[in-house]
Amino acid sequence: MFKLNHIALTVADRERSAAFYGKYFGMTVRVHDDPHLLILAGPDGGLLALSEGPVPPAPPRTTHFGFEAGTVLAVRKLRAVFRTDGVPEAEWQEAGPARIQVFDPDGYRVEAYAWD
Repeated sequence: MFKLNHIALTVADRERSAAFYGKYFGMTVRVHDDPHLLILAGPDGGLLALSEGPVPPAPPRTTHFGFEAGTVLAVRKLRAVFRTDGVPEAEWQEAGPARIQVFDPDGYRVEAYAWD
């Protein structure tokens, strides 16, 4: 069996991206930080590797990665925070699962979801 360990993104500004993923998804622990790579860990042990450079063109709408929330209520609350903060929303689904997709600062689609 294999377990997904990390996702790597090329971003325009590592600190801006680190702030985004820290604030909204709890990716706050810096497990590696050098001039070429910043790796953030989340509370579940998942890792996000950020390299600074030219951001690739937007991938198709189906390309995204997701964070599982504990409850549907948590997804709804996060949506309210995104709206308050002006984070661009890509998609919203109320149930089965409840999910929201937003665009991160570089245009990557990120999802938060929870099953009823």
